Amino acid sequence: MKKKGLLLLLGLAMTLCGCQKGYTMEEMQQSLLSMKGYEAEAAITRITDHGSHTYDTKQYFEMETGRYRLEMVGPAEVAGNYTLYDGQKVYQYNPRTGSDAAFEVSPDQARNELFLGQFVKNYLQSEHVSMASAPLEQTQAVILEAVIPGEYAYTATEKLWLDTATGLPKKLVLYDQEGQERYVVEYTSFTYTDTFDEDIFLPEVRQE
Repeated sequence: MKKKGLLLLLGLAMTLCGCQKGYTMEEMQQSLLSMKGYEAEAAITRITDHGSHTYDTKQYFEMETGRYRLEMVGPAEVAGNYTLYDGQKVYQYNPRTGSDAAFEVSPDQARNELFLGQFVKNYLQSEHVSMASAPLEQTQAVILEAVIPGEYAYTATEKLWLDTATGLPKKLVLYDQEGQERYVVEYTSFTYTDTFDEDIFLPEVRQE
């Protein structure tokens, strides 16, 4: 779906939440479509057939290049681990073992679905999208849904909750082909930004 289609759907959603106090869909629409990048703190829950695990993280994402950084903050046994993409390679680092690894990746590899920037790209490209309004804690949310390209078994569709009180993303959920939740990203802080410290997207330099 092209950007025009997204504008039409977001315009329709204004009728769903226009009576609520806070940010309008027009304002949230502008933030999403003009997003250069963002940084956030988020709890990521990975759900498998055997249970679930939740990790506290910091995220950085740049729209134009697709560069990202995902830092593990908790629990303690994984704190300090990070994964980053510098535009050419994916790097993973574990400070406890001192081990790191770099991987060449193809441009279309599904490697960044846990980031809001990828949701926006998927939403713009989806032929089938949906929108709804629903209560969210003490406020109201607009829910956007998109299809994840690639026919991956565990990441098939996704939904984004936008909080009309703050105008910011609140939750992102990825579903498998059976419609079961597989990843839940709950944002505890979120900031749109158009500038980053370049060191964020550089791997740590280890002293030999």
